[in-house]
Amino acid sequence: MAAELKLSELISPTPKQLAFIEAAKSHEYTLYGGAAGGGKSHILRWWLVLFLLQCHREGHSNVRVGLFCEDYPTLNDRHLARIRYDFPEELGSYREASDRREFTLRSHLGGGVIAFRNLDNYRKYKSAEFAALAVDELTMNDRDLFDWLDTRKRWPGIEKPKFVAATNPGGPGHFWVKKLWIDRDFSGEDESLDPEQFAFVPAFVQDNPHLSQSYWRTLEAKPEAIRRALASETLFRVPEDQ
Repeated sequence: MAAELKLSELISPTPKQLAFIEAAKSHEYTLYGGAAGGGKSHILRWWLVLFLLQCHREGHSNVRVGLFCEDYPTLNDRHLARIRYDFPEELGSYREASDRREFTLRSHLGGGVIAFRNLDNYRKYKSAEFAALAVDELTMNDRDLFDWLDTRKRWPGIEKPKFVAATNPGGPGHFWVKKLWIDRDFSGEDESLDPEQFAFVPAFVQDNPHLSQSYWRTLEAKPEAIRRALASETLFRVPEDQ
């Protein structure tokens, strides 16, 4: 596969991004979380490509996966505007119509589809099925979203559908995300979940060698509270005054 031979060059993964890829191979629920600028969105969309190519190698064609953000403007900023130059033409093609935004791999690569969707009303996906789900900025969402989308994680012939996510600390969903992936607290209603299937890969701004010096100068110029949050020096730690 010509496109596959170029993937390592196209993705150019950092060691921490490789750790995320490896964790997702053996876990059902994998979170890549922490610093802004850690390359989380980049590896999230490329992980879906790798997943679809693996499905093709295992004999599955036209598999659908989903990448979700809280709204389409955010989805465009984080992903759609980037795939136009991140994803080469030989890998597949992007199509946009009304509320459907999708990237389809070439037929000789399995014809898999990445469906880019928003979360303004996640219950509208009650009839959808995906072999893998990826949510960018998971802590921007409440727990009900996770429970609901998890029921959409199924595909004929795929024995182990995946849920992966990326996020910064904070946001309305901070505490439930921290409970499962950081504190590993599976008490109460979470007793039915398998702790062995949850993996957390921490992201720090220092992990990304592709950041420019101007980004570092901008970060260093910010007030300490903002600087510490973006650099994840207080990675998912509850503030002392709460």
